Amino acid sequence: MPTSVVPTGATFERPIETVTPTAFAQPLIQPRTPGVVGEGTEIYLRTTIPGPQRLFQRDSESTLFNRIAHDMKSQQSGARAIFPEDAIISKDRFTARLLKPNLAEVEPCYVTHGRLYFEQPNFERAGYDLGVLTPGINMAVFYYDLLLLPYHACSDLRMFYEASAGNSLKCLPGDPSPFLWPCERFSVSGLVGQTGAVVGGIFLFP
Repeated sequence: MPTSVVPTGATFERPIETVTPTAFAQPLIQPRTPGVVGEGTEIYLRTTIPGPQRLFQRDSESTLFNRIAHDMKSQQSGARAIFPEDAIISKDRFTARLLKPNLAEVEPCYVTHGRLYFEQPNFERAGYDLGVLTPGINMAVFYYDLLLLPYHACSDLRMFYEASAGNSLKCLPGDPSPFLWPCERFSVSGLVGQTGAVVGGIFLFP
């Protein structure tokens, strides 16, 4: 295989390529799409770095088009900017669609009912049983509620309904419920109603 022998002391010199700087010229672009700017019309391109006043300028679409047309007229004599026309989507008058409302029936997780004056939550709702004493206690509680019916009916006049939501006396089935000891609350309206019922009963049944 032949080999090349380089003599000792030989040097190689690479010619240096000289680059001659040329001045930057404003580019002239000839558009090929007729009807946009115009056949044979030069387009002016900005080559300067925009300042904050121009960079953060907020214009509408019409103002932007007018500014571009003004710049072309000021930079080039007789130049005219032609922008594409807006496409008309429809000439029909807008009519809103009137759709029927969608109705959905949702079952609530609570029960609302009128006031109960003869309720025994310990035996009827919680299911407590005291054996042979239960019937006697139920009868005593019934007559107690019957005698104080005017007091209970006239107290809390602003409450016309009761709900199971947030009421500790109306626990859901299967929930642990403590034994509740009844305690009467003092009510001025209830006292007036009870007094009126007693005095009226005395006059009606002397």
